[in-house]
Amino acid sequence: MTTEQKTRRDTRRAGVALVEHHLDALGLAPTHTMRGGVSYRTLPEGLGWCQALYAPEEAWPPGADLCVIVRWHPDRAYRRDGGTGRVPAGAEEHWRERTRATVAALQSVGLVAAVTGPPRAPRLHAQEDILVWRVPEGQEESWPPFQAWDGAGPARPNFDQPDYRYPERDPLRLVDAVLNTSHEQWPGRELGTFHTLDAPAVLWPPHAEMCVRVLWQPDPQYRRLPDGTVPAGAEEHWRTSIHRIRTDLEVAGYHVREAERGTSPALDDDAGLLVWRARYPSFG
Repeated sequence: MTTEQKTRRDTRRAGVALVEHHLDALGLAPTHTMRGGVSYRTLPEGLGWCQALYAPEEAWPPGADLCVIVRWHPDRAYRRDGGTGRVPAGAEEHWRERTRATVAALQSVGLVAAVTGPPRAPRLHAQEDILVWRVPEGQEESWPPFQAWDGAGPARPNFDQPDYRYPERDPLRLVDAVLNTSHEQWPGRELGTFHTLDAPAVLWPPHAEMCVRVLWQPDPQYRRLPDGTVPAGAEEHWRTSIHRIRTDLEVAGYHVREAERGTSPALDDDAGLLVWRARYPSFG
């Protein structure tokens, strides 16, 4: 692994570690103590608790140089009963007030934070996700746009809609169909492999009505070797395959976004694409 490859990997880990540090200092993360060789976790009292999760770079806000998902879990007293579906009195207010307070706390340490994507609520969801990112000093932050998800239905999957049922069509299967056609129309030419993945609602772009992630991996003969060597033809394979997949998705009516910094076989093992349809044709 080259120094630059290691730096890119470490940068991803460092973003999560930085936000975890702030959550701990703000009293929003669990504390862990060792007693008799056993680790005990203590949750913040009455506040709910948070954990930091890596956000794929293709979903980062414009200009961000760091981005994570902060997942907020409600306090035990306000959690929905999984057996009966009952939501305790005060749960809505707890959810609303504590997520606002968590956003404000993260902003107080110099980060940008917002509850983004289709709405979540305690009757339908187990937790709330907050997008947290950092922009370079001096760069004006104007994202997300005003009313970016107004009119959107509740984030899916949820307790009422755990899956897609006829006549609905699962967005993952629809994108799969486009990508499978790409392979069929290029007989004898390898386009690498792809996997379609659910995109958490917090990652959905403004005005999106559906969104999935596509993770592309190069054909084995073009993958970087253990010593860091890039096989001949790998750059062209990488560029041509992603362009072909992206073009076919766009022709099918999807918007597609890649990581702003770009990807390459010399530095990455795969490439992620954020794929979505907009509620209004003029947005995306």
